Amino acid sequence: MSTWLRLFPDEDFRFRMALRKGDTAAFFAPTADDSLLQQRRTQLESDPHRYAAALPDSLPMVADAMALLKAASGTAVPAGEDPLARCIAAGKVIEPDWVILSPDPAKNHPVMGGVVCFPSSWSLPEKLGLALHDVHRPAPTVTASLGGSIDAFLTRLRPGEAWLRENWGLSADAELDHHPDCPQSVLSKDARLTTTWLRLESQLLTRLPATSAILFGIRVTIHRLDTLAAELGLAPRIARALQTMPDDTADYKGLADCRTALISELVAR
Repeated sequence: MSTWLRLFPDEDFRFRMALRKGDTAAFFAPTADDSLLQQRRTQLESDPHRYAAALPDSLPMVADAMALLKAASGTAVPAGEDPLARCIAAGKVIEPDWVILSPDPAKNHPVMGGVVCFPSSWSLPEKLGLALHDVHRPAPTVTASLGGSIDAFLTRLRPGEAWLRENWGLSADAELDHHPDCPQSVLSKDARLTTTWLRLESQLLTRLPATSAILFGIRVTIHRLDTLAAELGLAPRIARALQTMPDDTADYKGLADCRTALISELVAR
């Protein structure tokens, strides 16, 4: 099954874990797209505290993550005793974004640090120290729908295992960096398939070997919606997801004004 048919199953919209086994080395391996690291370096040199964060006591977990990232990507990752400086340095040489979660289930796995250069309308520094349930609180029904499944999955996650899932959103531009502090185009009632892009988040979860902290990797790719809609059988599935999405979820995803126009084009295909 293609990534797109898996992302848009032939069913009404709902938040889904949809986990499958992954490969940490493949996820973090460098690609041929040099522009990714160029953009990451530019952002982290111009405004590092917008995209990177680390708690003062996170050094053991950061060091654990650095060892895994080096082994997985084959890329040298700078050492040091300052966890934030190490995150910033690694963020310039590792293509995907990544977040470190505490291994402590009693505290619901607080965010310990990481680098997120290509966020989908959220800020890593604002999430620093928050429990996972609080991280997800702005997203309607995520905790209610998936909170128990997420907790159970993280409890069972073992070092050496890697699991993949996808998430998606729509945007009015093809920019990777959708930090809330950056000016962004918004999707309006005039949106068309040719002026709308799907943001695909490929996500990886693995447990670090030395500290048992959890490493959450994120790769974002951008795809114009009319191109996706041309894939056999996909247009009606995207239309169904938009039609059956609860209003509060559509508001949260920034789709309230545009989805009627997009649905009309999709069902006409």
